[in-house]
Amino acid sequence: MRTLLLALLLLLSCASRAQEQEAEWWNYETLHADHPVVVRVDMGLRRQFPISGFPYVVVTRLSYASDRSDGLPAQSDQDRLDAIADAVAAAIAHKTRSIHAGSASSQGQQESYVYVIDPNGLEALAASVAGKLCKECQVRVKVRADAAWALYRDELLPDAQTRQRYGLRAY
Repeated sequence: MRTLLLALLLLLSCASRAQEQEAEWWNYETLHADHPVVVRVDMGLRRQFPISGFPYVVVTRLSYASDRSDGLPAQSDQDRLDAIADAVAAAIAHKTRSIHAGSASSQGQQESYVYVIDPNGLEALAASVAGKLCKECQVRVKVRADAAWALYRDELLPDAQTRQRYGLRAY
């Protein structure tokens, strides 16, 4: 019983530190499946992911209109989409412990990723917040089990070619 209590306290301590750390936001452009993508990622999480206790990810997808031939948002639209993703993440944080991992924009869609401990009720909450802030956007929200943080690794972290292009030595 005592070992279980100590393990629980350690888990809560690690989760608390993960949430309290200052985010290290980094924006970059890359290609995924031959399509340009703009990514905003908390690179500080790369040192400790996957973070135990956050086994679910809330994925909020916004459709946006793009005047660019490459399907990426204009800078003003990117700023607006990032602000919406931040507002959704803040609303989720008021409901449950969470970690905003980042977002990726491509082909007229932005997906943002928030890892959570308890996904109950978060689909409706995220859809409501995003829908109010972007009435012209089509909003889709899904919760996925992702204890390994595969979406963070595969969709947000820069691949080797991108790291080399940006001159990232330490990873």
